[in-house]
Amino acid sequence: MNLLIVEDEAYALQGILDGVDWPALAFSEVFTAKSYAQAREILEKQHVHILLSDIELPEKSGLELIDWANNHRPDTVCIILSCHADFEYARRAVGLKCLDYVIKPVAYDQLTEILRSAQAALLNRQQQTALENYGKIYVKTISDQKTGGQDKLSIVETVAQYISDHLAEPLSVEGLARLAYVSPDYLTRAFKKRYGRAVIDYINEQRLLLAGEMLKKKDMSVKSICYAVGFNNFSYFIRQFKRFYGKTPSEFVEQLRQV
Repeated sequence: MNLLIVEDEAYALQGILDGVDWPALAFSEVFTAKSYAQAREILEKQHVHILLSDIELPEKSGLELIDWANNHRPDTVCIILSCHADFEYARRAVGLKCLDYVIKPVAYDQLTEILRSAQAALLNRQQQTALENYGKIYVKTISDQKTGGQDKLSIVETVAQYISDHLAEPLSVEGLARLAYVSPDYLTRAFKKRYGRAVIDYINEQRLLLAGEMLKKKDMSVKSICYAVGFNNFSYFIRQFKRFYGKTPSEFVEQLRQV
């Protein structure tokens, strides 16, 4: 997940870069721009998931930038930063469907939580879109099947593929059951029969396998990997990792160094 920060004041931009708890947010890339033109160039060339923009910029305003993003990058979640508690600005921000209108100066721990909320909103939006798309695929799949046994297999495989493609997102038995148009109880039984484990255990296993592969690359911190693979509690991640691999992430990395 990528973030673009647009702020023309160098000290304010550096303050955000130094003050936000970036490991907790685990963005893949954090881009910065100091003008409308620079920001638009990044938006055109990069996949930006969240846009955090000051309202006052050289050339054109942050509101104009968000208006452009809405028309050309509609999947981007937008947040406005402003020194003005001005109703007209806020009204325009609401009209542009901004997730939040943040008054500067803002405490960095508060800004961290705002960005975390933006990540959650984006993931929820992506999950809803994926559910709709997978639902359509599933309906088409079962319409082409002829036997009940094939139907059951396609349900479980569809869900397993969805899990693999969306490990970083919130996943639940209830949500996955809605994806497959079956009851949670039915999905639990069918999944256990096919994979020999509960749905949640399968999800954790896939997340831990991915975490192990990411640790081998040695380009992200353990905490960043924890959130990147879908765990939202670092202590729980450590316990599950040790239970799965027989060692903590730190011990896992140390063993890799010795190989």
